[in-house]
Amino acid sequence: MRQAYVLKLESETNPAKRNFVGSIEEVDTGRELRFKCTDELLTFLAECFEESTQQRQEPDQPCRSE
Repeated sequence: MRQAYVLKLESETNPAKRNFVGSIEEVDTGRELRFKCTDELLTFLAECFEESTQQRQEPDQPCRSE
């Protein structure tokens, strides 16, 4: 499940001020972050997306025939 996330928002979240507080987990890797502000959340998502993009651009390993 590439680029799938579980996002949990806490009561301190204030969408009117665009401030989100909670935790996020990347489903396929299990990597988690507890974020206290929207910038931390966006940085995490950007890093995950960048890593996923790099992995897709790496050449496939050739199959070995026996």
